[in-house]
Amino acid sequence: MKIVISALHFDWRDIADCLAKETGDLGLDGVELSWNESFGRPHCTAADIDALAALRGRHRALLSAHIWNNIAESEPAKAAKDLLQWLQVCERTGTNNLVVHGGSYSGRDEGIARTRRVLEGVLAEFERKRVVLNLENHYAYQYRNCHELFSTAAEFTRVLWLDSQSLKFCFDTGHGNMTGTTAELLSDLAPWLNYVHLADNMGIDDDHLAFRQGTVEWDDVFAQMLNISYNGVFCVEFPVRADRDPFHACVREIRDRWHKTGIGAG
Repeated sequence: MKIVISALHFDWRDIADCLAKETGDLGLDGVELSWNESFGRPHCTAADIDALAALRGRHRALLSAHIWNNIAESEPAKAAKDLLQWLQVCERTGTNNLVVHGGSYSGRDEGIARTRRVLEGVLAEFERKRVVLNLENHYAYQYRNCHELFSTAAEFTRVLWLDSQSLKFCFDTGHGNMTGTTAELLSDLAPWLNYVHLADNMGIDDDHLAFRQGTVEWDDVFAQMLNISYNGVFCVEFPVRADRDPFHACVREIRDRWHKTGIGAG
């Protein structure tokens, strides 16, 4: 079990400062970077990525990244090309987990089918590079007419049955709370669960409230994860700035619960 923090949710100046803060100041195992084709803040710049590449093998941080491509809506060949380009960035920087949304699409079934076809075409290369694509649960399809895909277990299984070691599930606690699908996602997708985003909300919008500041049933969430022996990555995805008490409480509770069972040892 490892705990990292999203680079979008704490303050840092450059990559050296980012790595120093998350492992030193915050006492975590690593950082989840944000990569977007704009290469502009608040995402990593091209200079940030070059700096990461230069530091590869010279730091102890576990690196993951969130990418923001709309797989379903993009032209399939372009979507595949974009994913393979991010794979090259992973190889340069030593990043082994990519978190991605399935995207949005005006037709739900067709959007899922399009996402599956794109992923099917790139997974062999991800396997060869030993990088994992973690598909994240998102808003309900009807939420604000956004047409977001992948909020239910049934949607995910249509893609995860591609049965690749480089295709896993990222569970977002806040999104699960918004859609009311937390229990089914953790139960039905347990074999694929590899990555967890930690954020709270009031059950309606994606507020990114701090730990135990909203309506997420944290005791039930953690109990269900322990029941399936989850031992992957936790990523703090709520603001950690002036008030760090919720952050420290979150990290302490995860470490205590997991170490108590022996699942998080080592």
